[in-house]
Amino acid sequence: MRNAAADPAPRAGFVLPFVVVATALAALLALAAVSMSWRGYRATRLAANGVRAQFAGDEGVAILLDAWPAESLAAQAPGTTISTRVTTAAGDSVRVRVTRTQPLVAWLTADVRLASMGTPGRIHRQVTRVLSLEPPTLPIIGALTAFSAVHAQAPTTIDGRDRADPTDACGAARDTLSRAPIAAPALPDGPTGPWLWPSAALILADPAKARVAFDAAWRSVIARSASLASDSTPRLLVPLPGWHALSLQGARVALRAPSRWRGMLAVAGDLVVTGTLELDGVLLVRGRLDARGAVLRVRGAILVASVGDPVVELGDRTQLRYDQCAVQLALATVSLPRAQPFSLWYSPVH
Repeated sequence: MRNAAADPAPRAGFVLPFVVVATALAALLALAAVSMSWRGYRATRLAANGVRAQFAGDEGVAILLDAWPAESLAAQAPGTTISTRVTTAAGDSVRVRVTRTQPLVAWLTADVRLASMGTPGRIHRQVTRVLSLEPPTLPIIGALTAFSAVHAQAPTTIDGRDRADPTDACGAARDTLSRAPIAAPALPDGPTGPWLWPSAALILADPAKARVAFDAAWRSVIARSASLASDSTPRLLVPLPGWHALSLQGARVALRAPSRWRGMLAVAGDLVVTGTLELDGVLLVRGRLDARGAVLRVRGAILVASVGDPVVELGDRTQLRYDQCAVQLALATVSLPRAQPFSLWYSPVH
Protein backbone atom coordinates (compact mmCIF):
# COMPACT_ATOMS: atom_id res chain seq x y z
CA MET A 1 0.00 0.00 0.00
CA ARG A 2 1.11 3.58 -0.78
CA ASN A 3 1.80 5.88 2.10
CA ALA A 4 -0.39 8.93 1.54
CA ALA A 5 1.58 10.94 4.03
CA ALA A 6 4.81 10.26 2.19
CA ASP A 7 3.52 11.51 -1.22
CA PRO A 8 3.82 15.31 -1.71
CA ALA A 9 0.66 17.24 -2.61
CA PRO A 10 0.44 18.40 -6.29
CA ARG A 11 1.17 22.14 -6.83
CA ALA A 12 -1.74 24.09 -8.27
CA GLY A 13 -1.30 26.93 -10.90
CA PHE A 14 2.06 25.84 -12.31
CA VAL A 15 0.91 26.56 -15.96
CA LEU A 16 -0.55 30.03 -15.18
CA PRO A 17 2.70 32.00 -15.67
CA PHE A 18 3.11 30.48 -19.12
CA VAL A 19 -0.46 31.49 -19.97
CA VAL A 20 0.17 35.05 -18.79
CA VAL A 21 3.38 35.31 -20.80
CA ALA A 22 1.74 33.89 -23.90
CA THR A 23 -1.18 36.28 -23.54
CA ALA A 24 1.17 39.24 -23.13
CA LEU A 25 3.15 38.22 -26.20
CA ALA A 26 -0.04 37.86 -28.19
CA ALA A 27 -1.19 41.29 -27.01
CA LEU A 28 2.16 42.82 -27.98
CA LEU A 29 1.99 41.19 -31.40
CA ALA A 30 -1.56 42.40 -31.86
CA LEU A 31 -0.57 45.93 -30.78
CA ALA A 32 2.38 45.88 -33.17
CA ALA A 33 0.12 44.71 -35.97
CA VAL A 34 -2.44 47.42 -35.20
CA SER A 35 0.30 50.05 -35.01
CA MET A 36 1.79 48.94 -38.32
CA SER A 37 -1.64 48.90 -39.90
CA TRP A 38 -2.34 52.42 -38.60
CA ARG A 39 1.01 53.70 -39.79
CA GLY A 40 0.44 52.14 -43.18
CA TYR A 41 -3.04 53.64 -43.38
CA ARG A 42 -1.75 57.06 -42.38
CA ALA A 43 1.07 56.88 -44.94
CA THR A 44 -1.41 55.81 -47.61
CA ARG A 45 -3.77 58.64 -46.69
CA LEU A 46 -0.91 61.12 -46.66
CA ALA A 47 0.22 59.98 -50.11
CA ALA A 48 -3.35 60.06 -51.43
CA ASN A 49 -3.89 63.56 -50.06
CA GLY A 50 -0.59 64.68 -51.58
CA VAL A 51 -1.62 63.32 -54.97
CA ARG A 52 -5.00 65.00 -54.61
CA ALA A 53 -3.32 68.33 -53.81
CA GLN A 54 -0.95 67.89 -56.77
CA PHE A 55 -3.86 67.18 -59.10
CA ALA A 56 -5.73 70.19 -57.65
CA GLY A 57 -2.75 72.43 -58.42
CA ASP A 58 -2.50 71.10 -61.97
CA GLU A 59 -6.25 71.54 -62.44
CA GLY A 60 -6.06 75.10 -61.09
CA VAL A 61 -3.41 75.92 -63.70
CA ALA A 62 -5.55 74.35 -66.44
CA ILE A 63 -8.66 76.28 -65.33
CA LEU A 64 -6.85 79.61 -65.49
CA LEU A 65 -5.27 78.81 -68.86
CA ASP A 66 -8.73 77.96 -70.20
CA ALA A 67 -10.10 81.33 -69.02
CA TRP A 68 -6.95 83.40 -69.56
CA PRO A 69 -7.36 86.91 -68.06
CA ALA A 70 -5.70 88.66 -71.01
CA GLU A 71 -7.41 92.02 -70.49
CA SER A 72 -6.90 92.26 -66.72
CA LEU A 73 -3.33 90.97 -66.97
CA ALA A 74 -2.34 93.31 -69.78
CA ALA A 75 -3.82 96.26 -67.93
CA GLN A 76 -1.21 95.79 -65.20
CA ALA A 77 2.39 96.92 -65.44
CA PRO A 78 5.07 94.20 -65.74
CA GLY A 79 6.01 92.90 -62.30
CA THR A 80 2.48 93.20 -60.94
CA THR A 81 0.82 90.06 -59.60
CA ILE A 82 -2.89 89.36 -59.97
CA SER A 83 -4.42 86.71 -57.73
CA THR A 84 -7.65 84.74 -57.95
CA ARG A 85 -9.23 81.59 -56.54
CA VAL A 86 -10.67 78.72 -58.54
CA THR A 87 -12.49 75.58 -57.41
CA THR A 88 -11.68 72.16 -58.83
CA ALA A 89 -14.19 69.51 -59.79
CA ALA A 90 -13.47 67.75 -56.47
CA GLY A 91 -14.32 70.93 -54.56
CA ASP A 92 -10.77 71.94 -53.61
CA SER A 93 -9.98 75.66 -53.48
CA VAL A 94 -6.84 76.71 -55.38
CA ARG A 95 -5.19 80.12 -55.15
CA VAL A 96 -3.70 81.06 -58.53
CA ARG A 97 -1.29 83.95 -59.04
CA VAL A 98 -0.08 85.36 -62.36
CA THR A 99 2.96 87.62 -62.58
CA ARG A 100 4.08 89.11 -65.88
CA THR A 101 7.85 89.49 -65.59
CA GLN A 102 8.20 90.86 -69.13
CA PRO A 103 5.63 92.19 -71.61
CA LEU A 104 5.27 88.76 -73.25
CA VAL A 105 6.36 86.41 -70.41
CA ALA A 106 4.28 85.36 -67.39
CA TRP A 107 4.74 83.09 -64.36
CA LEU A 108 1.65 81.21 -63.19
CA THR A 109 1.61 79.69 -59.68
CA ALA A 110 -1.14 77.50 -58.20
CA ASP A 111 -1.10 77.13 -54.40
CA VAL A 112 -3.10 74.33 -52.74
CA ARG A 113 -3.59 73.80 -48.99
CA LEU A 114 -5.82 70.90 -47.96
CA ALA A 115 -7.16 70.04 -44.50
CA SER A 116 -5.78 67.02 -42.61
CA MET A 117 -8.43 64.53 -43.90
CA GLY A 118 -7.27 61.63 -41.68
CA THR A 119 -3.62 62.72 -41.42
CA PRO A 120 -1.83 65.01 -38.98
CA GLY A 121 -1.22 68.53 -40.31
CA ARG A 122 -2.21 70.18 -43.59
CA ILE A 123 -1.16 69.24 -47.11
CA HIS A 124 0.56 71.95 -49.19
CA ARG A 125 1.43 71.75 -52.88
CA GLN A 126 2.59 74.48 -55.24
CA VAL A 127 2.73 74.28 -59.03
CA THR A 128 4.54 76.93 -61.09
CA ARG A 129 4.38 77.25 -64.86
CA VAL A 130 6.36 79.63 -67.09
CA LEU A 131 4.39 80.88 -70.08
CA SER A 132 5.06 82.94 -73.17
CA LEU A 133 2.30 85.23 -74.37
CA GLU A 134 1.85 84.62 -78.09
CA PRO A 135 0.35 87.53 -80.05
CA PRO A 136 -1.04 87.39 -83.60
CA THR A 137 1.79 87.56 -86.12
CA LEU A 138 1.37 91.10 -87.40
CA PRO A 139 3.83 92.14 -90.14
CA ILE A 140 5.29 95.11 -88.26
CA ILE A 141 8.33 95.70 -90.43
CA GLY A 142 8.96 99.37 -89.74
CA ALA A 143 7.80 102.06 -87.36
CA LEU A 144 5.25 102.78 -90.11
CA THR A 145 4.34 99.77 -92.23
CA ALA A 146 2.00 100.44 -95.13
CA PHE A 147 0.97 98.25 -98.04
CA SER A 148 0.48 101.29 -100.27
CA ALA A 149 2.21 104.56 -101.09
CA VAL A 150 2.79 107.02 -98.23
CA HIS A 151 2.35 110.77 -98.64
CA ALA A 152 3.69 113.06 -95.94
CA GLN A 153 4.39 116.74 -95.43
CA ALA A 154 7.31 118.40 -93.69
CA PRO A 155 8.04 118.55 -90.80
CA THR A 156 6.59 115.06 -90.26
CA THR A 157 9.03 112.99 -88.20
CA ILE A 158 9.17 109.19 -88.21
CA ASP A 159 11.93 107.56 -86.18
CA GLY A 160 12.58 103.82 -86.17
CA ARG A 161 15.29 103.88 -83.51
CA ASP A 162 14.24 102.05 -80.35
CA ARG A 163 15.59 103.86 -77.32
CA ALA A 164 15.10 102.55 -73.78
CA ASP A 165 13.22 105.05 -71.67
CA PRO A 166 13.61 104.95 -67.87
CA THR A 167 10.05 106.20 -67.51
CA ASP A 168 8.33 103.42 -69.48
CA ALA A 169 6.96 100.20 -68.04
CA CYS A 170 9.90 98.06 -69.20
CA GLY A 171 12.60 100.16 -67.57
CA ALA A 172 15.87 101.57 -68.81
CA ALA A 173 17.69 98.20 -68.79
CA ARG A 174 15.45 96.55 -71.38
CA ASP A 175 16.60 95.20 -74.72
CA THR A 176 16.19 97.45 -77.75
CA LEU A 177 15.36 96.51 -81.33
CA SER A 178 15.31 99.29 -83.89
CA ARG A 179 13.42 99.05 -87.17
CA ALA A 180 13.22 100.93 -90.44
CA PRO A 181 11.31 104.18 -89.97
CA ILE A 182 9.04 103.45 -92.96
CA ALA A 183 8.31 100.22 -94.83
CA ALA A 184 6.11 100.87 -97.87
CA PRO A 185 6.00 100.09 -101.61
CA ALA A 186 6.54 103.75 -102.57
CA LEU A 187 7.19 107.16 -101.01
CA PRO A 188 6.12 109.68 -103.65
CA ASP A 189 5.91 113.40 -103.11
CA GLY A 190 2.70 114.60 -101.54
CA PRO A 191 0.23 116.92 -103.24
CA THR A 192 1.66 119.91 -101.38
CA GLY A 193 5.27 119.29 -102.34
CA PRO A 194 8.25 117.06 -101.60
CA TRP A 195 9.06 115.58 -98.20
CA LEU A 196 12.55 114.50 -97.19
CA TRP A 197 11.64 111.06 -95.97
CA PRO A 198 14.19 109.13 -93.88
CA SER A 199 17.06 107.62 -95.85
CA ALA A 200 16.69 104.34 -93.91
CA ALA A 201 13.18 103.80 -95.28
CA LEU A 202 12.55 100.29 -96.58
CA ILE A 203 10.80 99.67 -99.88
CA LEU A 204 8.46 96.68 -99.62
CA ALA A 205 9.15 94.45 -102.60
CA ASP A 206 6.22 92.09 -101.94
CA PRO A 207 3.36 93.88 -100.16
CA ALA A 208 0.93 91.11 -101.21
CA LYS A 209 2.77 88.62 -98.97
CA ALA A 210 2.65 91.04 -96.05
CA ARG A 211 -1.07 91.60 -96.67
CA VAL A 212 -1.74 87.85 -96.39
CA ALA A 213 0.00 87.81 -93.00
CA PHE A 214 -1.98 90.88 -91.94
CA ASP A 215 -5.32 89.31 -92.90
CA ALA A 216 -4.53 86.15 -90.93
CA ALA A 217 -3.53 88.15 -87.83
CA TRP A 218 -6.42 90.61 -88.20
CA ARG A 219 -9.03 87.96 -87.45
CA SER A 220 -7.31 87.09 -84.18
CA VAL A 221 -6.95 90.74 -83.19
CA ILE A 222 -10.65 91.44 -83.74
CA ALA A 223 -11.70 88.27 -81.90
CA ARG A 224 -9.62 89.23 -78.83
CA SER A 225 -10.45 92.95 -78.72
CA ALA A 226 -13.36 94.84 -77.28
CA SER A 227 -15.58 95.98 -80.17
CA LEU A 228 -17.19 99.38 -80.58
CA ALA A 229 -19.46 100.38 -83.47
CA SER A 230 -18.54 103.70 -85.00
CA ASP A 231 -19.42 105.91 -87.98
CA SER A 232 -18.27 109.09 -89.66
CA THR A 233 -19.38 111.22 -86.70
CA PRO A 234 -16.17 112.28 -84.91
CA ARG A 235 -15.69 110.16 -81.79
CA LEU A 236 -13.66 110.93 -78.70
CA LEU A 237 -11.52 108.13 -77.26
CA VAL A 238 -11.47 108.29 -73.47
CA PRO A 239 -8.20 106.98 -71.98
CA LEU A 240 -8.41 104.02 -69.60
CA PRO A 241 -5.92 103.03 -66.91
CA GLY A 242 -3.53 100.38 -68.15
CA TRP A 243 -3.28 98.86 -71.63
CA HIS A 244 -6.31 97.65 -73.57
CA ALA A 245 -7.34 96.37 -77.01
CA LEU A 246 -10.18 98.13 -78.86
CA SER A 247 -11.56 97.59 -82.35
CA LEU A 248 -13.60 100.33 -84.02
CA GLN A 249 -16.07 98.88 -86.49
CA GLY A 250 -17.33 101.00 -89.37
CA ALA A 251 -16.68 101.85 -92.99
CA ARG A 252 -15.30 105.24 -91.96
CA VAL A 253 -14.19 106.10 -88.45
CA ALA A 254 -13.49 109.69 -87.40
CA LEU A 255 -11.65 110.61 -84.20
CA ARG A 256 -11.73 114.07 -82.73
CA ALA A 257 -9.48 115.84 -80.26
CA PRO A 258 -8.29 115.26 -77.69
CA SER A 259 -8.25 111.46 -78.08
CA ARG A 260 -5.71 109.22 -76.37
CA TRP A 261 -5.25 105.46 -76.19
CA ARG A 262 -2.80 102.98 -74.68
CA GLY A 263 -2.65 99.50 -76.17
CA MET A 264 -4.02 98.09 -79.40
CA LEU A 265 -6.32 100.27 -81.52
CA ALA A 266 -7.71 98.44 -84.57
CA VAL A 267 -9.87 100.25 -87.14
CA ALA A 268 -11.85 98.00 -89.46
CA GLY A 269 -12.43 100.67 -92.13
CA ASP A 270 -10.94 104.05 -93.01
CA LEU A 271 -9.57 106.24 -90.21
CA VAL A 272 -9.79 110.01 -90.43
CA VAL A 273 -8.16 111.92 -87.59
CA THR A 274 -9.09 115.51 -86.80
CA GLY A 275 -7.56 117.42 -83.94
CA THR A 276 -5.15 115.42 -81.79
CA LEU A 277 -4.68 111.67 -81.37
CA GLU A 278 -2.00 110.42 -79.00
CA LEU A 279 -1.40 106.67 -78.89
CA ASP A 280 1.05 104.47 -77.00
CA GLY A 281 1.10 101.02 -78.57
CA VAL A 282 0.00 99.79 -82.00
CA LEU A 283 -2.38 101.49 -84.43
CA LEU A 284 -3.89 99.08 -86.98
CA VAL A 285 -5.89 100.48 -89.89
CA ARG A 286 -7.41 98.04 -92.32
CA GLY A 287 -8.58 100.75 -94.71
CA ARG A 288 -7.23 104.22 -95.35
CA LEU A 289 -5.37 106.46 -92.90
CA ASP A 290 -5.89 110.20 -93.31
CA ALA A 291 -4.15 112.41 -90.76
CA ARG A 292 -3.59 115.47 -92.93
CA GLY A 293 -5.63 117.75 -90.72
CA ALA A 294 -4.55 116.38 -87.38
CA VAL A 295 -1.82 116.11 -84.78
CA LEU A 296 -0.94 112.41 -84.72
CA ARG A 297 1.55 111.33 -82.07
CA VAL A 298 2.35 107.63 -81.75
CA ARG A 299 4.90 105.92 -79.52
CA GLY A 300 5.03 102.38 -80.83
CA ALA A 301 4.10 101.40 -84.39
CA ILE A 302 1.52 102.01 -87.13
CA LEU A 303 0.36 99.33 -89.57
CA VAL A 304 -1.92 100.31 -92.48
CA ALA A 305 -3.33 97.70 -94.85
CA SER A 306 -4.93 100.30 -97.17
CA VAL A 307 -7.78 98.03 -98.26
CA GLY A 308 -9.80 99.91 -100.85
CA ASP A 309 -7.52 102.96 -101.00
CA PRO A 310 -3.93 102.98 -102.24
CA VAL A 311 -2.57 106.01 -100.33
CA VAL A 312 -1.64 106.79 -96.71
CA GLU A 313 -1.91 110.53 -96.01
CA LEU A 314 0.11 112.01 -93.14
CA GLY A 315 -0.05 115.64 -92.12
CA ASP A 316 2.75 118.01 -91.25
CA ARG A 317 2.17 117.39 -87.52
CA THR A 318 2.65 113.64 -87.49
CA GLN A 319 5.20 112.31 -85.00
CA LEU A 320 5.97 108.60 -84.81
CA ARG A 321 8.68 107.02 -82.67
CA TYR A 322 9.14 103.27 -82.66
CA ASP A 323 9.12 101.77 -79.18
CA GLN A 324 9.46 98.00 -78.79
CA CYS A 325 8.22 98.08 -75.19
CA ALA A 326 5.02 99.90 -76.16
CA VAL A 327 4.49 97.52 -79.10
CA GLN A 328 4.88 94.43 -76.91
CA LEU A 329 2.63 95.82 -74.19
CA ALA A 330 -0.02 96.45 -76.85
CA LEU A 331 0.41 92.98 -78.34
CA ALA A 332 0.00 91.44 -74.89
CA THR A 333 -3.62 92.63 -74.84
CA VAL A 334 -4.45 90.20 -77.68
CA SER A 335 -2.03 87.39 -76.77
CA LEU A 336 -2.73 83.83 -75.65
CA PRO A 337 -0.54 81.78 -73.27
CA ARG A 338 1.76 79.12 -74.66
CA ALA A 339 4.18 76.72 -72.94
CA GLN A 340 6.75 77.03 -75.73
CA PRO A 341 9.57 77.85 -75.77
CA PHE A 342 9.97 77.37 -72.01
CA SER A 343 8.10 74.10 -71.27
CA LEU A 344 8.92 74.51 -67.56
CA TRP A 345 6.67 72.99 -64.91
CA TYR A 346 7.96 73.24 -61.34
CA SER A 347 6.18 71.53 -58.42
CA PRO A 348 7.89 71.89 -55.03
CA VAL A 349 6.48 69.59 -52.34
CA HIS A 350 6.00 70.78 -48.76
